[in-house]
Amino acid sequence: MTHLPEVEVLRKDLEKELVGKRIKDASVKSAQVVPRHRNRPEFSKALAGRKIESVSRRGTWLVFELDEDSALALSLGDQGSLTRETASEPAGKHTQAVLTFTTGGALHVHDPGKDAELVAGLREEVEALPELTFKGIDPLAQTFTWHALGQELKARDKPLKALLVDESFVVGLGDLYSDEILWVAGLSGTRKSSSLSSQEVRRLYRAILEVLYEAVKQGGTADAAGEADATDLFGEEGGFGEYLKVYDREGLPCGRCRQPIVFGKLDRKHESFYCANCQT
Repeated sequence: MTHLPEVEVLRKDLEKELVGKRIKDASVKSAQVVPRHRNRPEFSKALAGRKIESVSRRGTWLVFELDEDSALALSLGDQGSLTRETASEPAGKHTQAVLTFTTGGALHVHDPGKDAELVAGLREEVEALPELTFKGIDPLAQTFTWHALGQELKARDKPLKALLVDESFVVGLGDLYSDEILWVAGLSGTRKSSSLSSQEVRRLYRAILEVLYEAVKQGGTADAAGEADATDLFGEEGGFGEYLKVYDREGLPCGRCRQPIVFGKLDRKHESFYCANCQT
């Protein structure tokens, strides 16, 4: 899964680089990346000549608002990335779509996992996509309080790890960011959410914001998108990997208590990196 911080990093770059650009052409390598369109020409026609007016994020989807009441929605799937290229740069092995601009330059959509998706059309139709309407908290876009978080935790009554990777609770954390958040909060992933004290809810609340905002500040995490490096729009790797406290650090000393970091199953579905000594 493409995680929330990496998509937010891309959104900021796209907003700076592409707003005001007019799309000259949109080419698609395979119809697989535009499954909701009848064919590739239909998709390309919906974008040709359209001007990018703004770029927003809906969970882990990017939405390009275009002129003529049009829009483009983009999901990068598990391992996808975007890069800003020159108009003459050839498409790479994993490049599934290329948008070229009338003033030069292009946007390449790379999809080694072959599960990215693009949808173009009238703005009201694109924004009505079920994937753009989500129930989970988006900590980078929504204002939410620790009181509201506490109410949700009590109502859900699930183990914390299972809850944090549930998109209907918080959007786009995945294993990496959920493990980091739980370590910062000093909480075990096996703890039932309804068992947290007010102090522990506040710790979890602060940890969610602290980890995600620092990840965005550092450009995301280079391996957050699985096998492919997660990068910004210019091909630079994210630097948050240097700040990781538990994820992928099995056997290394915990930054708080110096006991070795553990990796193991929490239940039949969930695994986690954690400190067995100071996460309770």
